[in-house]
Amino acid sequence: MSHLGTGTHVTGSLGSGGRTDGDSGDGRYKGPTATPFLVVASAPGDIGGRPIPVDQAVTNQGITVAIASGLEWKHFQLQLSCLVTNLGVVGCAAGVAEFYIGRPFSIWNSGHETLTPAQVKSSAVRIGYAPFQAPPGKTVTVVCKNLWKAGSSWGAQAGILVQVYDLFTDHMTSPFDAVNDRHVARNDQVLSPLVSITHL
Repeated sequence: MSHLGTGTHVTGSLGSGGRTDGDSGDGRYKGPTATPFLVVASAPGDIGGRPIPVDQAVTNQGITVAIASGLEWKHFQLQLSCLVTNLGVVGCAAGVAEFYIGRPFSIWNSGHETLTPAQVKSSAVRIGYAPFQAPPGKTVTVVCKNLWKAGSSWGAQAGILVQVYDLFTDHMTSPFDAVNDRHVARNDQVLSPLVSITHL
């Protein structure tokens, strides 16, 4: 399936369907506006349809954390990254990924799955960002320009949130909302095995 534009998905005479620049109201194909169609896939086969179940939205496996340096928590510098797929027919030349951490949207917080986007936003701490480009039909790894210094295992008991968008043609629709916006991804448990094993 190809994605064209940013509006409602319809099936037209092209056979593979498309995305239009708006809904004509009667379901007719209006003609495509070709743009990137960025997705931080929550699981294999995710083509950007939203909403998705909460438990799937908060365990996005495309978000990763690696220890960049250090031998114990007070010295660890953590590298955040994510996978971004462009399902559009046009390349993304002006992509931006924003990386955040937050204790409330962490598996260590029993209420993490019930947070509203406003609550997530109010507790999110931006670690950094990264520009990226993504050719049509390709998945790219985007690495945060800044390292995260958690300082302790307690400090690292946080979830990770990533927001991606094209500056000009593919914008977020619901910031900080991983359930309803394909541009937003959370992994509330990405650090939990590391924190448990290296609890110092």
